[in-house]
Amino acid sequence: MKGRTDQTIPADMSGLVDILDGIAILLEEEGFPFELISDVQLATDEAVTNAILHGYDGKQGEVRVIAEADDREVIIIVEDRAPAFDPVAFVSRDVSKDGEDRPIGGLGLILIRNVMDEVMYRREDEKNIFTMIKRRS
Repeated sequence: MKGRTDQTIPADMSGLVDILDGIAILLEEEGFPFELISDVQLATDEAVTNAILHGYDGKQGEVRVIAEADDREVIIIVEDRAPAFDPVAFVSRDVSKDGEDRPIGGLGLILIRNVMDEVMYRREDEKNIFTMIKRRS
């Protein structure tokens, strides 16, 4: 059986906790281990925060998060109508430099790529659709 949650929040940080709690409940019900739940929440937090802070940049809008899980994997889809931005094509920052010498930004995308098994992006119907997959094994 596949579990699912589908939540839409305003493009501000006020609803992020509800999104993360919904994902935790879904994954707990599907029997995912705590470490995997934490990774998925962290990646989702980064993706939603990026959409709100960088995509909408203070403008009004909404972010929709769909989570589907079964005994093999969890799929997280983050949708927004902010200007087009492909985080998969985004060039990673050089993390070998000291903090002061490194440009600001981009580390959240590196984190997402490190904790999730797959990340995909597409632009459809004027929406950014960012998909992240984490497998149980």
